[in-house]
Amino acid sequence: MKSDKKYRYFRLNDLAIPVVLFLLVLSLPGRGENTSESRLEVHTEGNTLWYQLEVDSTFSVAGNLGEMEIIIENGMARIARSPCPGQDCVRQSWINKPGDLAVCVPSGVFIVISSEEDSLSPDAVSY
Repeated sequence: MKSDKKYRYFRLNDLAIPVVLFLLVLSLPGRGENTSESRLEVHTEGNTLWYQLEVDSTFSVAGNLGEMEIIIENGMARIARSPCPGQDCVRQSWINKPGDLAVCVPSGVFIVISSEEDSLSPDAVSY
């Protein structure tokens, strides 16, 4: 038997889920722009250094392979020079939002943007 009921490919009710998802995404708190509460954390083996993102500066830190140069400019930071062989950390883009990070694995150095009330802590620890 053949059904007489015709189905359209698109119904008005099919819009409900995308519209609700779109509204949910708009209401989520995003990773905001860089505010005065943000800072740069520089983690080296055994040391953590904090720098203000509002102050443009260039400084060096000691990594496992030697001196690395880090630049803070216009509220953004990056690794400018590293003695590591791959130079992936140098080619990485500027970081400027809380949670952004740049890592130099061979040198054992990473930089991360965090807010002043937050400090970097591990999500999990394994032995």
